Amino acid sequence: MQVRLATEADIVVLASLRVALLEETGASMSERERAEMQQLNEDFFLRHIRSEEWCNWLVVAADHAVAIGTLAFFMRPPYVGNPEGKDAYFLNGYTLPAYRGRGAAHLILQAAIQKASERGVRKLILHATEAGRPIYSKAGFVPSAAYMELNIAAA
Repeated sequence: MQVRLATEADIVVLASLRVALLEETGASMSERERAEMQQLNEDFFLRHIRSEEWCNWLVVAADHAVAIGTLAFFMRPPYVGNPEGKDAYFLNGYTLPAYRGRGAAHLILQAAIQKASERGVRKLILHATEAGRPIYSKAGFVPSAAYMELNIAAA
C-alpha cells in the first residue's frame, strides 16, 4: 500500500469514498440523493484540489484507492500556545471495509501530521468515530471536552 496526494484524476474516487463514509456514519440516502451527493462532492473536490487550504490523500493498493483522508488548514486569531493562529482539521478519514486493520488509515494520518507540521500548524483537530478513536489515540490525539457544535439548519 502506498499513500499519495490526490490529483484531479482522483476526483470521482475521492467523492465516492466520501459518500461511502457518509453512508457508513448514518446518512440514509435514496439512489437519487446518493447520485446528487456524489456530484456535489465531485464539484467540491474539483474546486479545491489545487487549493493551499486543502490536502487530500489516497492509499492505493492493487491499483485502486482503498482509503482517503483530508486536511483543511485554517487561521484564527493568535492564542496562548499558537501565536500565529495556524490550525488544521482532519476529516474524511475512511478506509474500505476489506482493507481495515492493514495500516491504510495510519499512512494517511502520518502524511497529514507531517504536512501540518511542515506548514507550522500548532493544533490538529478532528471528529472521531468509535472505529477511528484507537487509531487517533495511538497517533497522540486526546479527547477534548471544550468542543461543542450547533447544527444551524436545525436551530
